[in-house]
Amino acid sequence: SSSQLVGDANKHHTPCRTPHNFQPSPFTHEFIQSLENKFAIETLQERATKLEEKVRVQINGTDMKPLSLLKFIDDIERLGLSFKFEEEINTTLLKIVSIENFEDRTGESLHETALLFGILRRHGFDVSEDIFMSFKDEKGKFKHEISNDVEGMLSLYEASYLSLEGEKQVRHVLEGLPYHRSCFRLMARQYINRYDKIEPYNLLLLELAKLDFNMEQSLYQNELKELSRWWLDIGLSRKLKFARDRLVELYIWSLAIIHEPQFAICHKELTKVGQLLTILDDVYDIYGTLDELELFTYAIERWNMNSINTLPDNLVLCFLAIYNTVNGMAYDIFKERGIKCLPYLTKSWSDLCKAYLQEAKWFYNKIIPPFNEFLQNARISITGVVVLTHSYFLVSKDITEQVLHSITNLHELLSSSFTILRLTDDLATST
Repeated sequence: SSSQLVGDANKHHTPCRTPHNFQPSPFTHEFIQSLENKFAIETLQERATKLEEKVRVQINGTDMKPLSLLKFIDDIERLGLSFKFEEEINTTLLKIVSIENFEDRTGESLHETALLFGILRRHGFDVSEDIFMSFKDEKGKFKHEISNDVEGMLSLYEASYLSLEGEKQVRHVLEGLPYHRSCFRLMARQYINRYDKIEPYNLLLLELAKLDFNMEQSLYQNELKELSRWWLDIGLSRKLKFARDRLVELYIWSLAIIHEPQFAICHKELTKVGQLLTILDDVYDIYGTLDELELFTYAIERWNMNSINTLPDNLVLCFLAIYNTVNGMAYDIFKERGIKCLPYLTKSWSDLCKAYLQEAKWFYNKIIPPFNEFLQNARISITGVVVLTHSYFLVSKDITEQVLHSITNLHELLSSSFTILRLTDDLATST
């Protein structure tokens, strides 16, 4: 009962806290604030706008053959510029797929065929894996001679990650990591470095990609400076010495989730959420006693300031940091867009703390739960629901009851995604 939970945790016996061996962040507040950007952003933006118009003319032009257009679109995406030309790319792809028997005319080059398959699949077009039939033998296996086509094999490998369930023809062609499973901006940076060594290459695209990267870097630095001031002001890194300070890493994590500059608010808010989640994870994993964690979970579940009277000082700080940050986020969303999101945000934090508490109970009581029971709890404790709930309200223009129901009730697609996320995370941290 609640009366059993509200005993004064400060009077409980405090055991020896689990020692931590987390390295301090190499990115101090002073270092972050010292970052300088030497670019004249207004001048860069003026030049970039002119280049964008010229690129649009090239995309919309009729003098390019369909496969040349596909290569052009592929370069735009790899250079990190696709968010600038989404409408033009979709219009161009619609024109390409409307060409009569176009798929039948792609069999001459494995690279071009795989490129067509990958781009169309990425943009939601219905394209069959039968497009690769001309590269297979009588037994339905890829012909041995394609192994000599390095460019084609790499393109085929990347395309294989866009195959659907039940499709086996293009899967597992090579082993490795395709570019579209890596951090988008980092891969764009690498492609910019080698793009001018690829013949032929487009000078307009290369210049625009460099300008855009420099402008986004300036934006990212300013966002990070603002976040560092927020983190310093909250003061958790000074007070909670047991916890990890990973602000810069978590900002990069937010960019890996959604990198486009028009979502700057989302970058910053997700970084705050990520840093608070990291602190919370350390509270449950290495700091709090079981009694303290039960009180803290109860306080988060109630989302009421009166609950902090039963908490030890460090957990009061943690509670208030989460409480004030999430409430502020909900206030801004309502002020700007009239969306009442606080009940959904708080529920995601409450469910997470309950999952963390369950894991703490298993640990303290030396219980190894059945795997299915562990996995059911782990889908929540991996924090995906918290991140997705906040992201949805920060990014989506149209909030629907159907999506909210899918998130709060862990739709099968989300459940599977969070299972993969949790097992991957466990494999990475296991010893």
